[in-house]
Amino acid sequence: MHYCQRQNHEERGIIKERNLGMIRGRTRKEQLKMAEEFGFVDPPNAGGGCLLTDPRFAIRAKDLFRHKETPTTNDIDLLKIGRHFRFDDTTKLIVGRNKDENEMLKALALPGDTLFETKDHMGPISLLRGDDSQNNLKVSSDITFRYSDAPKGSTGTMMIQKNDTHSEIPAGAISEQDYLKFMI
Repeated sequence: MHYCQRQNHEERGIIKERNLGMIRGRTRKEQLKMAEEFGFVDPPNAGGGCLLTDPRFAIRAKDLFRHKETPTTNDIDLLKIGRHFRFDDTTKLIVGRNKDENEMLKALALPGDTLFETKDHMGPISLLRGDDSQNNLKVSSDITFRYSDAPKGSTGTMMIQKNDTHSEIPAGAISEQDYLKFMI
């Protein structure tokens, strides 16, 4: 509640300041403590939940507008989820962070997008949009595999889907140095 609204409600007798608890000023320490006590895992950020106040979203939005003159609603929706990797001016990989994001990536996939999923381990679904050259498929597979539950240093199989075509390719560990250079 905005300070002026609170003051007006106090003057009209609707609320009493002594009943508001310890939440005062601009600090969120008490709010975050209460959120934890009530089981809220990921409370909204201090910007009132506006995505533009989220530093990661802002960086992703700048990247999108730098590389796409007229982004679509679908492009904007993708900014809200996953880990983002930029391979070149037209190619981007988004890696889901949990089951909900994996489902959203599948729902937001457009014709021509490529989806990745590990065959033998729990892990993310990733969406590649842009150039699906052999190099980009390999790097996408390795990044997706890196975020799976596969043991470190192991190799496995990546299932790939593009439109109605399904295939499999080998995937392996990728060094942090080799994949972080693409991270947005």
